[in-house]
Amino acid sequence: MRWTDKEIRAMDMYIWLDYSIERVWINYMEQFQGNHDITIKEELSVLKMMEVVYDMETKIIDLIDKHQITFQMIDQYKEEYNVPNWPTRFC
Repeated sequence: MRWTDKEIRAMDMYIWLDYSIERVWINYMEQFQGNHDITIKEELSVLKMMEVVYDMETKIIDLIDKHQITFQMIDQYKEEYNVPNWPTRFC
């Protein structure tokens, strides 16, 4: 399947946002998972992480809606460019 330049850019942005969200969650789990006694400063850090994730998820939804991309398209795109887990195509 061939995509337009706008679709390619949107899918690249989706992949980067998705990867970034995953990294924030991994960071959260490494720092705070199972920790019930956190400081106010740590709580503020968690709130900032959640704010960042929410913002990135909103951008993903906007990309999908604006460019009419589907998860099937993204999967095909990732397979074609050998990007199974994170956006390595530009590295």
